[in-house]
Formats: sequence, C-alpha cells, structure tokens
Amino acid sequence: MVKKLVFETISLGTEPEIPDAAELAQWVGMQRGKNADLLSHLLEASLTPQIDAGIIHPCTGGIFYGDRWKESLLGLSGDEITGELGVNPSYVADDAIRIRKITSGCRIAVPAPHTISLADRYYHDEDEVCHALYTQYRHLFRTMRDNGISGHVLSCEKPLPEELEALAGKRVFFFSESRDAESMAMLLEYQRAIAVNGRDLAILLGLGEEYEIDRIILIDPDNDDIKEVLRNYDPDCIQVGGYCSAGDEKYWENLVNSAAISLE
Repeated sequence: MVKKLVFETISLGTEPEIPDAAELAQWVGMQRGKNADLLSHLLEASLTPQIDAGIIHPCTGGIFYGDRWKESLLGLSGDEITGELGVNPSYVADDAIRIRKITSGCRIAVPAPHTISLADRYYHDEDEVCHALYTQYRHLFRTMRDNGISGHVLSCEKPLPEELEALAGKRVFFFSESRDAESMAMLLEYQRAIAVNGRDLAILLGLGEEYEIDRIILIDPDNDDIKEVLRNYDPDCIQVGGYCSAGDEKYWENLVNSAAISLE
C-alpha cells in the first residue's frame, strides 16, 4: 500500500533580482503616500512568489537586507563604526508593517553580525564592539516583532559561539553556509533545529546521538534525502526548506512539489 507524506515547507530567505527600470517605475507609482525604496520592493518581490506557491512558513529578506540593517544603525560612516552604536528603528518598522499587510507569520532573513563586516574605528575593544552590535541587533529584532514579524533567520558564513550565545533563541534561527561537523555541533549547542543539504546528512545523523534535535530542515531535498532522514526521525521533525537565488521563477513552486513523497 502506498502512503503519501506531505511535509511543511519553510523559507530561509532569498536573493532577488534587481528589477528593470520599467518594473520599478510601475511599482513606485503605486507607492504614493508610503515610505518606499528599492529594498522595500525587493522584500515584496521576494515574498510574493512564496505566498503564491503556498510556502507554509515564508521568509523574505536575505543577505541583501544587510543594507537596510546598516542603514538602521547609528554610529556608522559607510562600513566603519565611528561613534557609539544605536538604532533608528523607523526603516525596519516600515518594512515590517509592509510585510504584515501581505501576510502574517512571516520571518525576515538578515546577515549575522560578522557577515556585515563593519570595521571598528571607535571602541577599539573587540568585546565591547561585539556587545554593542549584538544589543542593536536585538533592538531591531524587537522593533520588527512589535510590528508583526514573527522572527528572524540569521544567515552566516560560519557560526560563531559568541553570536549564538547572544542572539540565538526561539525567534532567531541561525542558518549557516558552513555545515561541517564542527559547525553543526556548534549550532546544536544553542538551537534544536538545523538546516542541511542532502550531502550533509551523514554528518548530521552522526551528531544525532549526541545532541537533541527537534527539527531538521532539508534544503532542496530529493526523495532519497527525505527517506534517509525518515529512517532516523519522525515525519513531524522534518521540514522542506529553501533559499532562493535570483532568476529561478519556479523555485518555490518546485520546492512545494518536492515536499510530497510516496512511500511503499
């Protein structure tokens, strides 16, 4: 007898294409009376295909949203910290309100602190500048949650223990490009959910004996990847996830299709 399983789908962010002038001009014409710029458009353009495809847990933003994060930080001159860090929350509040009008329960993907690469010209103390930066991240997170965002995905090249210690939590999920054994183990020290590709499964399943894992997000899986995890975890522990690169118009639709498999 064939049994069909359909897994929840979850977005971890996206990298949208820059719109052409005609598309952007048409969109700008619809924004009268609103605070809007290119980043506002990219947030909307990243989110709409997810909603149309039926992604259960949408997430807009991505590495590109680091520009808004830096725009919201006070004490910067370009990419340099030249004064005491603070925040202007109005930009991210406007973004959150805009997204909430499109859908509820959406998250925002943001580059992790080390990824935005700010040079310290003010504090001259690594611990102090990190503490100040993490504090501003938390302020911006809270502003967006207060205005309807359900949580954040922090995209990082490699997880850093000090960032995990300061920022990981129920509403902040770390998504790492590096998924070797050391990186995965570090993530699992601070969160019980982890996102992996099929090629990472052997490492992850080995760590499952040492760490408690409540949720495995399989990125762009095929049927064999899902079946491999099912041999070790219940279906309720599995989600099918993705991070869309620019130019793939069918990405989210294909991801939803991949979340349904048949078992004999």
